[in-house]
Amino acid sequence: MSDVFISYARSTEATAEAVVDALRALGYSVWRDDELPSHRTYSEVIEAQLQSAKAVVVIWSAEAVKSQWVRSEADRARAGAKLVQLMIDESRLPMPFDQIQCADLMGWTGDPDAHNWRKVVASVGDLVSGARAPAVAPAAAPRRLSVGVVPFANMSGDPEQEYFSDGISEDIITDLSKVSTLSVVARNTAFTLMGKNVDVPQVARQLGVSHVLEGSVRKVLTRRLPDRLSEPGKQQNYG
Repeated sequence: MSDVFISYARSTEATAEAVVDALRALGYSVWRDDELPSHRTYSEVIEAQLQSAKAVVVIWSAEAVKSQWVRSEADRARAGAKLVQLMIDESRLPMPFDQIQCADLMGWTGDPDAHNWRKVVASVGDLVSGARAPAVAPAAAPRRLSVGVVPFANMSGDPEQEYFSDGISEDIITDLSKVSTLSVVARNTAFTLMGKNVDVPQVARQLGVSHVLEGSVRKVLTRRLPDRLSEPGKQQNYG
């Protein structure tokens, strides 16, 4: 059985092939319906593959939105908490899938460094890594500088300071995203690592990045000086 199941409409077969090739280059086993055996019924094979897959990538398009097969496969993936969505045209997502994060891949040509494609890779990695970490082919190494910011740890011992450490992490992600030559993992994806023990090489593979930034925040108390200071040798009344 495969790690990833691909759901798509026939008119977007070229995009489906590009998705399959990109995921296989990262070491995932991928199934789509061009591999249907002749001795088994279509629905029987689809159900078995959906059940066993660790992640289901749904490629939404105008035709896919109207397809009962695609919507049924997406609904089963949603119920199994293994749905990964991407959109390749301006069609409106059907309910309830419009309430779930969907990567915008309009115009994507298979570039493994494309920012929104990395979101798809990160989501697939989160779902599949529960069973195993994929072997990354040498050719799949990041082609340009990319970074994932792991949420900073709160070392102050005060749970109320969590918002402060989170804010610092978000600010760093925002500032790094302004660098045009740098690809930065989105905040929602990065924050799935909050509170987890970080194995930097594994996180880099999971997020598909060349660099990982981690850190911690500690609150330090300082003494407050008087509002007024006296000159040396002179007595000053603070009453």
